[in-house]
Amino acid sequence: KLRDIRVGDVIKVRKSGEIIPEVFAVDFSKRKADSKPFQMIEFCPVCGSKLVRNDGEADYFCLNPNCKARILNSLIHFASKPAMNIESLGDRLIENFYNLGFIKSIPDIYHLYEKRDELIKLEKLGEKSVDNILSSIDVSKSNNLDKVLFGLGIRNVGAKVATILCENFDTIDKLKNTTVEQLTAIPDIGLVIAESVVNYFKNEEDLNMIEEL
Repeated sequence: KLRDIRVGDVIKVRKSGEIIPEVFAVDFSKRKADSKPFQMIEFCPVCGSKLVRNDGEADYFCLNPNCKARILNSLIHFASKPAMNIESLGDRLIENFYNLGFIKSIPDIYHLYEKRDELIKLEKLGEKSVDNILSSIDVSKSNNLDKVLFGLGIRNVGAKVATILCENFDTIDKLKNTTVEQLTAIPDIGLVIAESVVNYFKNEEDLNMIEEL
């Protein structure tokens, strides 16, 4: 809005900081007469829920816990290399398993072995592929707590923060009972992160998921 950037504009970009590109100007000489200002969507394009934007932040969020996109993203993130590193369980496979009803939540990943016979019958899989998937899932059970914590997708908790938290809390039970004051006393843990962690562990659905894991 500040630079009056519109749909279809030709823009000028420069390097800002280490990597992030910055749009710093619009080439108004190339703007079309019928150009329209950009309007941020108000509703989630997947589930239709009202999007929410927190004060002082740029991101918009869908808060519907049953949104397919949110569930899929959480599953893909959990299985990704920086998190639980379930090598044989890629993005497309997760989406396929979700659509077929085999995986609807993170703990369902660890129940896939119960569906082995059904999975083998799926197109492009077969016994060897399925066993590789199940083996990768089994190996992931030996990951350290920081990988699990990062994989849960707690807002504002990246890989580095997850490691710092696990250096101070050696079990998830200790972490879920901590306070904002205790967390902000830890170097590199600010108020925003502390509140995100505490709020996450107040959510009954998240607690039930952790218990099942």
